[in-house]
Amino acid sequence: MKKRGKKSLFIKIFAVTCLLMVACCSATYCFIAWLVPESYSTDLDAALDKEVNAFISELEFTAGEESGFLFDEFLLNNDVLLQLYDEDGREIALPSQYNHDFPDAASDGIVFEGPPSMYGATHRYLFRFGDSERVYTLSVAGNAEPVNRLQDTIGNIVPPLMVMVVCISAIGAVLYSKYVTKPVIEISRVSEKMSDLDFSWDCTESRFDELGVLAHSLNEMARKLSSALSELQAANSRLEADIERERMLEQAQLDFFSAVSHELKTPITVVKGQLEGMLLNVGKYKERDKYLARSLEVVKAMGGMVQEILTVSRIKSSETALQEEMFDFSDMIKSEYGLFEDMVVGKGQEWHEDIQNGLMLRGDKALLGKVVNNLVSNAIHYSPEGSDIFVTAHSRGGRIQFSIENTGVHLPEDDIPKLFDAFYRVERSRSRQTGGSGLGLYIVKMILEQHGADYQIRNTEQGVCFNIEFLYDH
Repeated sequence: MKKRGKKSLFIKIFAVTCLLMVACCSATYCFIAWLVPESYSTDLDAALDKEVNAFISELEFTAGEESGFLFDEFLLNNDVLLQLYDEDGREIALPSQYNHDFPDAASDGIVFEGPPSMYGATHRYLFRFGDSERVYTLSVAGNAEPVNRLQDTIGNIVPPLMVMVVCISAIGAVLYSKYVTKPVIEISRVSEKMSDLDFSWDCTESRFDELGVLAHSLNEMARKLSSALSELQAANSRLEADIERERMLEQAQLDFFSAVSHELKTPITVVKGQLEGMLLNVGKYKERDKYLARSLEVVKAMGGMVQEILTVSRIKSSETALQEEMFDFSDMIKSEYGLFEDMVVGKGQEWHEDIQNGLMLRGDKALLGKVVNNLVSNAIHYSPEGSDIFVTAHSRGGRIQFSIENTGVHLPEDDIPKLFDAFYRVERSRSRQTGGSGLGLYIVKMILEQHGADYQIRNTEQGVCFNIEFLYDH
């Protein structure tokens, strides 16, 4: 409990407030207990002094032998102790209407009308009777019993009064402590949440004092911190995404260079073996013209692969920007077909085109021409003789839609997602016979992604179809 009290602001404020209230009430009561009897006694003395002065004024106009009536009346109306002294300081009996001997020495010493303890301070007055020049001293002591009773009464109410003071102080301290500590406790609770980066709270701003200003400041700070934290988290997420993308790009580059090394290793080994055989004039390599021609074919294939690799490098370079321009996409498709028309005729294939005229497209004309060239070349090369090739290009819904379908062949469904990987071939032996480098669709993918185009390759009932969608004004 002691340790809890040290940590609890409510208990601390309650204890201090309760003690202060009890101390203040006790001090106030002690002051009143001292001041009221004193004031009452002073008032009684002042009233008695006034009565005595009036009494003496009457004595000064009355003969000593005739003053007994005045003394009797004064004693009757005032609860006091009177003593009379002559010039020699001897006490003389008080004049009375029943005592005609004046002055007469007092018998049996000083005479008291009651117990001496019941009388307060004594006051002395000098005066002369109306028929004498002798100076007499009148000693007057007022009754102290009313003041004593008042003091006793005040002392008797101390126990119940202290109980009431403690109860009222405790109740007041509880209410005051709750009022003072409630916003502080709320702010403390909020600060704990803030330390855990939890900003799902809101301080009450119903107060207009410093605590209200603090609550408002905390709310403002929380909103700004929450916004800054959200921005930081978003930036961190973007950074992580960028790092992951860079890592993937780096891995892709490593994979690409590994694939390049693997692809170049085989033809280089072949050419090396043929050249060594011809130089040494070994076996079949004695027919140099035949194997020189074969070596030339391999070197040409390697040259084509190197050109493809350079194209990939140029496209992937961050320093190379797209040379965008507006051009007629319809004319481009027809021009690219013209380059392969003899091959189509040679294989007995049928070319079917449905191309809308005047399809204007913004982009890098050279790169997009390479895309169409690659797709047309693939459609012709990988379709059997006598097959049909369908080419369509139309504008629909704000987009240019292009598709090319070659018939007579189908792709394994598991191989379709891998077709855009570098150096991937569905039938490696057949691809080498057709002279493919395995980079064509990889280059197509990079160019289309640079232009923000959507693309897809899929099997159809008749064959394989490649679809592309471009925006009108990329």
